[in-house]
Amino acid sequence: MSSEPPTNLPLPQFYARTLTSLLPLFNDVLSPSSPGAQDLLRTALDELYLIARMIVSLGVFSENESAEELGDGELVFMTLGWVIGEAEAKAGLGGMEDRKGALQRSDTALQQFLALIRSYKVLSSEEEAESSNMADQGSAPRDPAKRREAKIRQYKREKELRDRIASLAPDHPPASSSPITFILSLLPSSSRPALVSLSVGTGTTSGPVASDEDAPHKRELALLLLRLLHTLALSTLSSTAMELSLLAEAPSRPAESSEARDNRTDRREEDDQTWRLERQPGNYKPRELISGGGRVLRPFTIMPSTTSMSDRERLRSEVFRSSHRLPSMTIDEYLEEEKRRGNIITGGGQASYDKLTESELLELATEDDGTMAAEAADEKQRRKQEDWAVYTEANQKGAGNTLNRG
Repeated sequence: MSSEPPTNLPLPQFYARTLTSLLPLFNDVLSPSSPGAQDLLRTALDELYLIARMIVSLGVFSENESAEELGDGELVFMTLGWVIGEAEAKAGLGGMEDRKGALQRSDTALQQFLALIRSYKVLSSEEEAESSNMADQGSAPRDPAKRREAKIRQYKREKELRDRIASLAPDHPPASSSPITFILSLLPSSSRPALVSLSVGTGTTSGPVASDEDAPHKRELALLLLRLLHTLALSTLSSTAMELSLLAEAPSRPAESSEARDNRTDRREEDDQTWRLERQPGNYKPRELISGGGRVLRPFTIMPSTTSMSDRERLRSEVFRSSHRLPSMTIDEYLEEEKRRGNIITGGGQASYDKLTESELLELATEDDGTMAAEAADEKQRRKQEDWAVYTEANQKGAGNTLNRG
């Protein structure tokens, strides 16, 4: 938005500058709930209400006039009520009461816009009837069949008007463009001199109103645009009435002190830490996670060995993780637990091959004649041989072969 004060700008350029600032919101590029969007809306609404007061003070519109008596440059300012209504409908996200106030202001602005274009006989007979019904009932028809028929008519009319406006607009914008884009096509840009005589600061005339020579279809375009905004206003009024009825039935929430909000925030943070499975990391021992038979008692996460991980790698691994936290053990702890349970086979290799067997150790012990250890080893060897002889005598070779006798 330009830094030039609005009092130094002609009214059409001031209006165009304000609409340009609203384009991201109306084109859905910027969400009303995004940071800074509500501040942008408040600033734009202040300028729009300023323009509305200037138009009233200048007496641009009168009840005893018709659309034929208005100049092309004055017709475009009839869109101001619709812009204010739509901008208010996007505001008021600070709470339920704030939202109610914004919706009520939106409803008032749109109703004034509808009354203005009805008074100037801009609408067709069918559109006039729909607008009068909306003003009398305050909402869409309650009968679902009639409401569906009204929506179908509005959709077809909106599509037809958008196509005609897109073909008549100077830059031929897409038919799906925001109505703000269509309104800007009727206003002078900041790069060329103003064509309308209204001045914001003084309320005096400074030049002629734009002529048809500059824009041959400008008047027809403005009238079609007003009819399109009428159709969109009916839809917004219906949505506003439904939302206001819902807010009216919602229970009122008492105002909370800052101390209560802080306590609730602290309690939420505490709950966020305690709902996880691993409330205090390190409280679970490996034998509490795996039973003696190897069955997993509760889910857990195997972490890399802490001996081979630097602090930098450990912190980096904790950046992206699941929203829940499971009990964990390092790979060293897991292997130690498996070894304790006897699931890890040790030995083997050349060292195991070179190691003396029990019989060879017993044979070596009997060679130390004259010692008590040798006599004990000799007695142990004798008993072993005797036990083996008894076993072989009781179990003859082939005695167990009952299925494949040779």
